[in-house]
Amino acid sequence: MRPKIALVHPRFHYPSGDLPIGILGLAAFLRERLPVDVVLCDTTFRRDFGYVRRFLEEERPDLVGIGSSTLMIADAREVARLARSRNALVFLGGPHPTVDSRSVLAWPEVDAVVIGEGEASTLDLVEMLLSGQRRPVAGCLVRDSDGGVLEGPARPPLPDLDALPFPAWDLVDMPAYLRSWGQLGAWQPGLPGANLMASRGCPFHCAFCQPVLTRMFGPGQRVRSPDHVAREVETLHRLYGIRGFWLNDDTLTTRADWLATFADALGRRVPGIGWGCNTRGGLMPPDLLGDLARAGLKRVGVGLEAASDRIREGLYHKGVSVEDVRHTVETAHAAGIRTLVYVMLGAPGETWEEMHDTVRVVTSMPADEASFSLFVPLPGTAIHQEMLAQGWVLSDDPYDYDYYARQPFRSGADLSRLRLIQHVAYARFYGRPHHWPYLARCLASPSARSTLVDKLRRLGPRSLA
Repeated sequence: MRPKIALVHPRFHYPSGDLPIGILGLAAFLRERLPVDVVLCDTTFRRDFGYVRRFLEEERPDLVGIGSSTLMIADAREVARLARSRNALVFLGGPHPTVDSRSVLAWPEVDAVVIGEGEASTLDLVEMLLSGQRRPVAGCLVRDSDGGVLEGPARPPLPDLDALPFPAWDLVDMPAYLRSWGQLGAWQPGLPGANLMASRGCPFHCAFCQPVLTRMFGPGQRVRSPDHVAREVETLHRLYGIRGFWLNDDTLTTRADWLATFADALGRRVPGIGWGCNTRGGLMPPDLLGDLARAGLKRVGVGLEAASDRIREGLYHKGVSVEDVRHTVETAHAAGIRTLVYVMLGAPGETWEEMHDTVRVVTSMPADEASFSLFVPLPGTAIHQEMLAQGWVLSDDPYDYDYYARQPFRSGADLSRLRLIQHVAYARFYGRPHHWPYLARCLASPSARSTLVDKLRRLGPRSLA
């Protein structure tokens, strides 16, 4: 009988139509390289521990691997307890276990932690655990039979991302993801689509992301070939009928030549499909945006974070000016491309006047969408470390690291007032008359209406949705 590995994506809060690409890629890699059965427990649309318990009882896996961000880590530990109660070996990976690996390994339910990029390290770890041995594994921390810690050497990043298989989409409820996907809703509400990753790593040094991204994926940026990404889109279109896709990469547009080649490959393989991506202010020249619009680009996301130079540059080290962002939004708008502006409210020491000025600046742009999240200093980031060094008291409750509704610190600012500013920001932005036709189209589409309701829940009371 073949060994069985269960991978768990514990997304109990804020359901999304965005696929869990990381764990689906890991599943595809393991079943390609090992003589094992791989199953996946995804709680995105089944958000209760009873479902996880029944899944483990029915599947009876030998190993259970759990991926986790900081917001998920408390739920990930409960999943680990359930797995241990059924005598499975347990390992964790993802951003939070990477930056807090020894604390996670100290949990009695956990046998090992994967640090950083997961495929090759997990492959070696699984082979070791299934053999009944305990020894150091590159890219991992392992608990030995005496309770000590076996630390393997750092593992270099994979040199060729094209060598990785496409994600194991068959292991999740793809119809549910397609119904819930809304990344191109500003262009066409209810469009069935999927999200992809074309690169790993980031060449920039924003304090709210780095050095976590470097610890996860190594320095710099590695990019799949344009045709490899286009083939993934083509496969999703053939198997699941997607009509749009979103590239999750934060900084893919640093490579204008890559985008141009990708647009050509996409046009040959899946002509007419709509798509979107993120960019940085000032990185998308008008001629490139025009070419990409003709190749199906329908939406770009761009980070402003804050209008105040004191916050955006002095604290976040963003390296982008307000005018850079405004120019990108205006250029995209002129090319017929929808735009989304990302904002964070409530940085340590940020004044009410500065937050209101940010809302005013974003509302003055011809952007189609805006995301007004609360500032959260994620563990392992430069800004998290800086706040600790300055004497800020940061919460130990993972649920406070929730950029939709909470913050893990108190700066004298009342959270209810901060949430009020957040709500006012959304009301001012989406209350402009030119947004009314879009909202009407959303309400007329059942799938878009459901996605809109999910988004509105994030703005509700403090309790996690």
